[in-house]
Amino acid sequence: MRFFLPILLMLVSVRVFAQDCSQELLAQKPGTWKAGMKGSTPNVSAADLVKEKAVLANIHKMISAGYGPKGCQVTYSNALSGADSGAGKNWVADNFSYNMYILRYLCDQNSTDKSKYYVDISTPTTVSVTANAVWSLNNLFAADLPDDDFRGYLKLREKPQIKDGFRYMGEEVVGDGGAENKTIEYRWLITYDDKLPFSYLSRKEYLLIQKRRLEKTMKDDASSSDYYKQFMKNIDTELSKPEEKLIIPAICKWNDEERFTSFVEEGTKGSFIAVKPDLNYYNKKLPKSAPQFFFVQYIIAHGDLVFEENIAGIQKAVDFNALKAMLGK
Repeated sequence: MRFFLPILLMLVSVRVFAQDCSQELLAQKPGTWKAGMKGSTPNVSAADLVKEKAVLANIHKMISAGYGPKGCQVTYSNALSGADSGAGKNWVADNFSYNMYILRYLCDQNSTDKSKYYVDISTPTTVSVTANAVWSLNNLFAADLPDDDFRGYLKLREKPQIKDGFRYMGEEVVGDGGAENKTIEYRWLITYDDKLPFSYLSRKEYLLIQKRRLEKTMKDDASSSDYYKQFMKNIDTELSKPEEKLIIPAICKWNDEERFTSFVEEGTKGSFIAVKPDLNYYNKKLPKSAPQFFFVQYIIAHGDLVFEENIAGIQKAVDFNALKAMLGK
């Protein structure tokens, strides 16, 4: 009988420990997959829709075969869209994407049962694999810019660099939670060989666009035309330079549009590279359902164990060589 009390206390202690909920314990708990809501498929033909869904199903199969969620629920969904006259003209291919949302398990502080937890309802940490569109480039599609495009070009933050055999498009802080808790977006481009689905605007092309915009502004705002003349003079001065200067890619100040002062060197803080879609990149004999490049985007809220470990697992499972093998198929 004297052994009963210690044994009972030990059992109670184990039971209490097992019921405790902590983020450290939840981070080790096997996670789950959940199919998200099915979105609309505007302007996609029935035949292309079947093929695009098959591509996205293969991407899910590739990732889920090499990665298992941990401490979270991964909600995944597809987005598919075809030609949109408001977004472009001369469409060559549809854009469609596979998207993942990392929803952590969180302790339920409102429950009297200390083992209870719930799935978070939102997340800053996501992954997307997109065919035929680059979202970080003011939405570059497999189409020419529309005639009424606000700018007439797209803004590229930095030139893609070859890294591990693929094009790394750089990273950008998209949320600031402190030095070790920033939310950062990482971008990759998988293309045919060493080609790009866009081309760089020359200085001359950029200047002529700005000149047309400035002429319209001066006409619409005649009372301020004297103020704008200084910028028109800057444009004309640049246009008078030798041709070898004018064929250089245009690297511009982010807030210098329509008030042109000068070009800057690549890498200057607050600068961008002017680009435009290049339809010569594409094989136009292929159906619109064919992926002709992939844009891979990781957005990670750093400083959280669940986010860090799951994204690391996903990155290992996303096989860039396998994606490249899908191009043109």
